[in-house]
Amino acid sequence: MADAELLIEEVSTYLKPHDVESVREAIEFSRVAHQGQIRHSGDPYVTHPIAVARLITPLHLDVQSIVAALLHDVVEDTAITSAQIAEKFGQPVADLVDGLSKLEKIQFETHE
Repeated sequence: MADAELLIEEVSTYLKPHDVESVREAIEFSRVAHQGQIRHSGDPYVTHPIAVARLITPLHLDVQSIVAALLHDVVEDTAITSAQIAEKFGQPVADLVDGLSKLEKIQFETHE
């Protein structure tokens, strides 16, 4: 899980140590939740949320945003509930995850 360690290195440059630990916990939570799920590429599914979190890391977003990126598919694709996310990571993270899930359902139209 080299990408996970890269993510930890990246967030360590600007997050406090206890926030970095929250990111580690979210990586593990996502890994366990998505266990057995495989992407079309054949990679473990957890590589996707880690990649999403790495995409937003250069923006130096807060820990809740990084954790929400790591968990953004958990409620939709696993048996984990929003309440469980709130219990483990806090209501703000659960709200962000719910918001991201709703965004994925919106059909965007371009006017090109």
